[in-house]
Order: sequence, then structure tokens, then C-alpha cells
Amino acid sequence: MAKSDTSVKKSLLKLFKSTFSGLSECEEVDIKEAFRLPDKKVKVRIKDYPFQINLFPNSKTLHLYPEPMLAGTTPGTDTPPASFILFDPDCYYTQVSGFYRLKDGDRITLGGSDSQQQAFLNISSETPTRKLSITNDEGGLVFKSHSSNPQTCVAPLLKDKRVNQIIEWRQEKLRRIRNLYGGPIELLPPAEALTLIQQVNSILEDEAYRPKNRSGMPGGMIVLPNEAPVVLVGDLHAKPDNLLVALSQNSYLEALEEKRGFLVILGDAVHPEGDVPLDEMDSSMLMMDLIFKLKVAFPTQVFYLRGNHDSFSEEIAKGGIPQGLMWAKRLNKVRGKTYRKEMLRFYELLPYVMHSGKVIACHAAPPTSPVSVEDIVNILENPKLIGEIINNRIKLPNRLSGYSKGNIKNFRKCLGVPAETPVIVGHTPMSNDDTLWENVGDIANHHILYSSDSHWVGVMAQIGDNIYPFRYPTESLIPLINRLSD
Repeated sequence: MAKSDTSVKKSLLKLFKSTFSGLSECEEVDIKEAFRLPDKKVKVRIKDYPFQINLFPNSKTLHLYPEPMLAGTTPGTDTPPASFILFDPDCYYTQVSGFYRLKDGDRITLGGSDSQQQAFLNISSETPTRKLSITNDEGGLVFKSHSSNPQTCVAPLLKDKRVNQIIEWRQEKLRRIRNLYGGPIELLPPAEALTLIQQVNSILEDEAYRPKNRSGMPGGMIVLPNEAPVVLVGDLHAKPDNLLVALSQNSYLEALEEKRGFLVILGDAVHPEGDVPLDEMDSSMLMMDLIFKLKVAFPTQVFYLRGNHDSFSEEIAKGGIPQGLMWAKRLNKVRGKTYRKEMLRFYELLPYVMHSGKVIACHAAPPTSPVSVEDIVNILENPKLIGEIINNRIKLPNRLSGYSKGNIKNFRKCLGVPAETPVIVGHTPMSNDDTLWENVGDIANHHILYSSDSHWVGVMAQIGDNIYPFRYPTESLIPLINRLSD
């Protein structure tokens, strides 16, 4: 931040005084330290500085920050409305954890009886059911205490290291991503790209957490342990910035670096979609370079499930553009036939289904045919099953061959997981203005995740025993990363 620490304090204190002037309930409060919120509503118009909230009596401290943006949004998209994020600073910077976003008009009531708040914010169950309400009113924060014995305290985080903590934390991740990539995020030279994909294919030939098939090779299924959190990213469709946004948010990157969490990408990282040139393939190449770098850096933590676009098939087309054929042609031209053959080998080595005791995921759909675990492990012997898992869609009145609630139920039963285990798929966005959809088709714990939206990047993440949805604003991070020093 350009201002000195002293000037930041003075300007913030002046704004606090102006905001609370005339409110007799605040006259006792030393505004240099904290405000004890009165029973009536108070509104604070602060857009550039974070808050600390102390939920007495258990002295639980939360932080409320203006949502940090490191770079401009993706060109051609709208800037997200001003919003704030609320989180527990004791775990947000070190663990895969939850947070609440307060966009304009959003309101949250904090209390001890909400199980999700207990998971996200570690609020004690001894906290009153209705302790404090916070509303984002056109960028102004409205606080209302519902339980004032003792009063909740709100204090500005005046120190520069706190003001910029999230920004600096995310910037440091971008530096680590740049170092992991080996320099600027740009297309690798052909020789280096060939060596990289060969390393990846060598890893896949003996990939962790994959039961062997009848040929002695890793089978079609990943079985992850229950304890470590799983983070899922949906179809990326040649938008590497969206993957970089996810990696620089929350503590997802830290979970990979410290081998205490998993990243699972649900396929279809290639081939542009939406209002972009559908025949442009270099962004797909860059996307796969980035994913391959992640796989080599974290071979037992990063997994990629096969999608229908992970192919050179002439049947893979969008808007009349034969993307499968164009993908093969572009790889041949830029990186040579040997590289294209290694990419085909990569596709042949990929798993199709991931599950743990907490979550099930695949690219498109549960099988509609009766199957067993053995069938999924040996999926390469069954092209029909492959087609169901990577191509099918949910049943609709005009799509009677799609999958249904019964198929979801049978999928869970086949894999031997509890009946309420979330099933997460990609492939079928339900609209053009979102990135994830919950309980699709009125099927409990059946979610669709699609991470190539132009405005938001959808992620599903495991916290404790449950899977939760999170959205992050898109940002143009590659130019920012490329300006960083090594």
C-alpha cells in the first residue's frame, strides 16, 4: 500500500469518527482500539480496510476483508461487485477452510447453532444462536448485535501487514507457482514439453491410489483416503487463468505442497468454449503444460480424470469446429508427431472415476448400466461404460437416455460408500451465468461443477467430513505472474 502506516491509521480513524458521529451508544468506545457494538444497527462505510470481529464471550476472532483482487478480471468480462469475505484467520492461511462472501445485499447472522459456521468459522456451539448480523448494503457494512451481554467488538486492522495480509499471501503463492513452472507461464519449448509429458506418462503407468487392472496397469479408478481434504475443479476448457485463480485461493496450494490434500481435475481442460475463437489451440497447450507441471511436482496429490474432450476424435466438435482433429493437427505442427503420440498415450493412461469415503467424482455421469468396482477398474475393456461416464448427461424430458436419481444411488452402492455421499460431475453446465450447481435434478448431494466460466471459478472442497462449494472471481493472473521476479 502506498500510504505510510501512520497516514493509514489517521485516515481510517477519521473515517470511523465520521461514521459513528452522533451515535450516543458509541460515545464510550475508544475508537483507536475497538468499538463495542450497540443494540441498534450501525453502518460503516469502509471499502479499503479489513476488520477484526470478536464474538464474546468465547473471544472468537474473525476477520472481514474487502475481497482481494490481485489483477484485472479476464478481458471482456464484468468486474464483480464490491464484496467482503468473512473467515477465521487461525485456519484460513494454513488449512483448506471455509469462508463467507458478502456481496451487495447479502446478510449473515452469526451464531453457535449453525453447523456450517462451526465448520467454516470455528464458532463455538456455546455462542448464542443469534449473536451478530452483518449486511453488505451497497458497500457499507451494517452491524446489528442480537445478543449484547457481553457486546461484540469490531476493530480496524490498522497495521499494514494486516491490511495487506491476504494480498501478500496470494502474491507469494503466485511466486511459488512461477517457480514451480520454471519461469514465466508461457508455452514450453518443444523439447522441454516432450520431456515433461513423458515424465507424466511414466507417473501414470504406476500412479498412486489406483488399483491395478487385469493387465497389471493402473485401472480406471482412483481411491483416495478419507482423511485428507479433496479439492475438485471442473471443466477448464483452455482457461489456464481459472486454474491459477483456484491455486492462489484458500490454502489449496499449501495442501499440495505439504502432502495433506488432493487436487482432482474432472477432465476437459482443453478446447475453448464460449464467446472465444473455438479453433484456437495454443491456450489448450498452455493449460496442459501447467497441469503436467503440477502432476510432476505433486505426483501423489494431483489427479486428472478423463473427459470427452480429452481426445483427438473427429466426433469432438463445437460450433461446427472439429476441435479434436484441430487439436491433433496443432500439436503436430508446434511440437511434432512424437509429442502428439505421447498426448494420446496420456489419454489412454487416465483414470475415469475418483472416490473416497467422502466424495465421488467423474467427468460426466454415473453409469446407467449395472456395474461393479471390477468393471470400473477394467474400464478399458468396456467402451460402452467409458462412453457413459465421459459423455452422458442428466435425464431431461428431451433427453430420456440420460442418467437419473436411481443411477446415482446405484453408483454409490457399487462403490460401497454411504448413501448420502456427494456425487460431483462436470460436462453439463446448467446455465451460462454460473460455475456450479447443487442438488441438480432434485437429487440430494448431486452437484455439477464447471470451472471455465468467464466470471467465477467454481471449486468443491472437503472440509472435515463434508464437501462445500466455493466460487472465486476470475482474474488475469498470467501477466501478473510473468511480471514477478524469479
